[in-house]
Amino acid sequence: MATPRASGLWEDDRRMSYFSMRGEDEADIEEQLADLEDGEAFDGRSNLDRTIDRIGMGSYQWILLSLCGFGWLADNMWLQAVAIILPRVQVHFSVSDSYLGAVSSSMFAGMMVGAVGWGTCSDMMGRSTAFNLTLFFTALFGILASFANSFTTLALSLFLLGSAVGGSMPTDGTLILEYIPKGKQYLVTALSVFFSLGSVLAAVVALLLVPKHSCRASDTQPCNVDEDNQGWRYLLVALGLITLSMFIARIVFFRLHESPRYLVNAGRKHEAVQTLQMISQFNGDELSLGIHDVDDTPRDAPGQSDDVQTPFLSQEPHHTEEHPGDVVFDAEAPQSTSLSPGQSQEHQSSRDALRMDDGLQYHSTGASPVSLGSHAFVTPHAFVTPHAFVTPHAFVTPSATQEISTLGPDTVTVKEASPPTTPPSSLPLGSPRLRPLRSRSRNLSTSSSMYEVKRKVRWMPRRIRRPILAWMDRIVIVLEPEWMRTTILVWAVWCTMALAYTMFNVYLPKLLETGTGPEMIPKTLEETLWDVVIFTLGGCPGALVGAWMIKTSLGRKRSLALSTFITALFCLIFVHVETAWAVRASTVGISLSSTTMWAVLYGWTPDIFDTSIRGTACGIASALSRIGGMIAPMLGGLLLMINRSVPVYASIVVFLISTACVTMLDGGEGPGGGGSIVH
Repeated sequence: MATPRASGLWEDDRRMSYFSMRGEDEADIEEQLADLEDGEAFDGRSNLDRTIDRIGMGSYQWILLSLCGFGWLADNMWLQAVAIILPRVQVHFSVSDSYLGAVSSSMFAGMMVGAVGWGTCSDMMGRSTAFNLTLFFTALFGILASFANSFTTLALSLFLLGSAVGGSMPTDGTLILEYIPKGKQYLVTALSVFFSLGSVLAAVVALLLVPKHSCRASDTQPCNVDEDNQGWRYLLVALGLITLSMFIARIVFFRLHESPRYLVNAGRKHEAVQTLQMISQFNGDELSLGIHDVDDTPRDAPGQSDDVQTPFLSQEPHHTEEHPGDVVFDAEAPQSTSLSPGQSQEHQSSRDALRMDDGLQYHSTGASPVSLGSHAFVTPHAFVTPHAFVTPHAFVTPSATQEISTLGPDTVTVKEASPPTTPPSSLPLGSPRLRPLRSRSRNLSTSSSMYEVKRKVRWMPRRIRRPILAWMDRIVIVLEPEWMRTTILVWAVWCTMALAYTMFNVYLPKLLETGTGPEMIPKTLEETLWDVVIFTLGGCPGALVGAWMIKTSLGRKRSLALSTFITALFCLIFVHVETAWAVRASTVGISLSSTTMWAVLYGWTPDIFDTSIRGTACGIASALSRIGGMIAPMLGGLLLMINRSVPVYASIVVFLISTACVTMLDGGEGPGGGGSIVH
């Protein structure tokens, strides 16, 4: 019976049996022993990792880094533009403070949808598709938003704009991370330079266009908004054309090859080899590569074994056909009291199950003729996991005991003494962690519930059903017990940081224009926009500061916690100062520390998740940040009616909550973040 798979179909062309596995395991052991003699360290990295390191950081990677920066630039450019036009839109459509945040909330709602949609698209259809289309649709919807003739139409247009630009950061960050060698992965943090430049660009263009074509508060005569308040429309058109030029630069002046990591996980290893060779030639060096050079199976440390488990959606209760010469375990059959699946076959973590290697064929969607819910029992007295390092004494140990299974007189299982492992608490964040095997009843319970979900959506068209199941499958994988605590904390950090920062940033032009102190002295539109330009310029060094901090003894965790706390501190200063220079100094401090905060966070998050689910995991994290950003304008508008400074105080409290969540994360303490890339 074919088992539908949503996130990585594979078909095992080598049925596990004693005679087929023994010779391969012995060869694998000899190869690993030879590696030890050569002094090769078992750092958990695969041949594909080493091949990418051999290619290095050449012209292709530097150009791609710049082009990926366009996506980050566009993201913050449009966010800053919406904040700038907010007071002008309020005048144009006569909107109260309590409803003013609706346009920003619409933008963030679209970004939430776009982050999830484009993230999943990059996992299923390839990185290059999402890479190119996000900027095209951003330019299209940005220009269309300038023609909005009502507040509702503008909100809808900004929702569509957000759905396009919201996918830029997660997909672009994922793409460049998969091309950069290990020693240069900190450069992902440097993408935040483009993020900061985006807000500067929006502020400068606004300073040139908006004041000359906007209604002024000092005007004694009534303002005709249809003629005298068109500056915000001109700003949207100008930024739309800038985004369109970035899209053209991506498709005309550069040929993007599909990510080799994506190709390997999709089972297209020959294409991955060709891609890596073309990149090597582009960099001025020609490498001779083979299929083994794109092997994405990690080399485990001595004595360490994988704890792998197939995704829940693949564990559909069903009967399987028996293969000659194999003893097959049926997920629905009564379990023998003397033998459990965990005793005969080591479990595998769900993230490793997505990248099984030799003899396995990957597909992003489709059906496998092999039942993934069943397990084949093997009978070797010297069985080892193919990809785990095994020393010669592991074949026969004094602690090994043989049990005669009720499945047959010839079926023998081996129980070995558990090898010493590193305590999970001491492992860096993002490292594979051993975890207790899940009980059979829990597996079957989860499998049954997921099967019910699949059964209920079978009425949907295949083109709709399969992406939904693919997305659900990856969600389940990310929320595996080994990832649960880390995933929830990371998502909480994203959501709270976005909530706090957006509540301040969206209303900053209005706060600068009206003032936050007791006297609340208003400023001219030109003065306000100059303050916004200074604010955005202050954040430009933030990415470089973040890149430097994570390379120090602070690591990523403490760098992120410190920058978040300092942002809250500068927000407190902003509320209490009154002089113009002090206000500008505090806003520069907020901009610098918050940009550092985002730089570390954006560079850290893709580092945590596996290649097969990285786009989805980062997309969901980004989507949750959009939820926080969606709530912030509406909540800030209500608080703004109480007092001008109340939204800022609310931001301070949420920043402190975010700091607490960061400190609760495990790992990432050492230099360079202490984390490791998990592919």
